[in-house]
Amino acid sequence: MKEKLVNVCGKLVGVALVVLFGWGTVEMFRQGAWVQGTICVAGMLLFGAPLVIPLFSRPAEPEPVPLVPQIDFPTDKDSSRELAKWVAAEETDVMQMVEELLASPEAFCSAQATRDGEYADEYREVSESYHDKPDLLCSEGLRLVLEETKVIAMFDWKEMLEEFVDQMTELRRVQTYGLPVPKEQLDEAADIPHWCHALNELWQPLGYQAILLDTKGDEYLVAVMHYTSLPPYPDDMFWK
Repeated sequence: MKEKLVNVCGKLVGVALVVLFGWGTVEMFRQGAWVQGTICVAGMLLFGAPLVIPLFSRPAEPEPVPLVPQIDFPTDKDSSRELAKWVAAEETDVMQMVEELLASPEAFCSAQATRDGEYADEYREVSESYHDKPDLLCSEGLRLVLEETKVIAMFDWKEMLEEFVDQMTELRRVQTYGLPVPKEQLDEAADIPHWCHALNELWQPLGYQAILLDTKGDEYLVAVMHYTSLPPYPDDMFWK
């Protein structure tokens, strides 16, 4: 209320100055005082511009509402554990791996890098890159654990629909609860957020929804969690 009052008073002062300089302009030119008249014109333009420009400028467009729920991917141990619970609480093997990772990120990633498997090289690269940064190592290790165990799916920002459908179909909760991923109902020309939104229209009546995990990169991480109309996380955690 105070800000609005100050704004109104400022505009009234501006109008008064414009009128004053306008009257001065007329009087100075009428008397042949060209210099003083020019100064009055400059003053009228100076104080009148802020009043006139907003009338012709486009109003600021509101920020677009996210199509699907989005949270920041965690960067510390506590929020990493919370995220794992939200997207894989019922998966005993996944939660065990997460606890082992949180207990000793470096030892866990090093061990995963020495085994045979599709993700061994990625664990090795993460371990070498973040061995002196335990929080980042934990975060990157969590991403690999959730991705390898089919809890989340990672997509390039320009991923094709066929790959999206294939990966989403393989996710654990999609398979466990029979969540539909009908390719024929998805617009091939759309993108990951729009496809997730279309799936949520089918999944939410079943009690689930797709969410995006923001890594501040170009890729999309998609997880499946129980549907709720309100953010389940504290406001100061990582819900957007």
